[in-house]
Amino acid sequence: MATYNNTANSVLELLKGVVAFLTDTTNFDVGKAWTLMSPATSTDIDTVQEVILKGVGDGEDEIYVGMKIVNAASGGTVEILLNGYAGYDAGLGWREQPGAITQTKLPSIPLVASTLMTYWVSANSSRFIIVVELSTQYESAYLGLMKPIAIENQYPYPLVIGGSYFEGGLWTNTGTDHSSFICPGNTAANTSLRVRRPDGVWRVGMNETLGNLCVWPTNISPTRTLTVLDDVLTLENVIMYPLYLYESDPVGLIGQFDGVYWIGNREDLSAKDGIVYDDKVYKVFANVQRRAEDSYFAIEWF
Repeated sequence: MATYNNTANSVLELLKGVVAFLTDTTNFDVGKAWTLMSPATSTDIDTVQEVILKGVGDGEDEIYVGMKIVNAASGGTVEILLNGYAGYDAGLGWREQPGAITQTKLPSIPLVASTLMTYWVSANSSRFIIVVELSTQYESAYLGLMKPIAIENQYPYPLVIGGSYFEGGLWTNTGTDHSSFICPGNTAANTSLRVRRPDGVWRVGMNETLGNLCVWPTNISPTRTLTVLDDVLTLENVIMYPLYLYESDPVGLIGQFDGVYWIGNREDLSAKDGIVYDDKVYKVFANVQRRAEDSYFAIEWF
């Protein structure tokens, strides 16, 4: 596990900082750092403003993900679009790589052109998680493999691409569509989450009343998860649930986010709190601008 915390004054500076951290071999075990596949050098990111990265997983995997900076048509938003692939072809464009997400609108991280942003990255050789503090809200992303509930041959490439909005959304939007990958919003066609199924089809994550892919326990309407509140609240008496992905067609659990947990038993959580559980440190963040008791998640941070 490798973690990183820094600031950036622009979206381009943030993207380059994330890439520099992920590709620095000193941050990972030997042979486990991410590789920049495109562009050829980190300096070229200034010109193309897009990247394709490869992770190695357990050492034999090839995990391909992409990030691309796009200026929104209005509202002062600058997005980092997110993509995932089944391979890499130097002769193809960023959107046309093998196995790229098929929906028209991609998951995204909506940000602002030029402002001070604090960001956090938690990474291993299979996935990385990004959280960006923007004003009083927290934009986030998950790129890489989930932990499948299956043997390897049943789910050989469990790739997940999640943001906190979808392409074209403004960072100032406070609607239910603008929601983290841990609780994708409720638009029938597009949300912040995509999961690659074993047949290569990208499925859109949304709540149970609208779609076939959901996240437990955050958007499982009409089922609700009971949380018993303690009279004396401390950082040690939280309830941490794994965040599971499940399908309703066909019915069944398919996997778990790696290193991300839902936080319960708290009504007064503060973003950036640190929780220690079983000698591991977890960093707490809010789902965008939300502050309700069910709107927090924690990522492994050690």
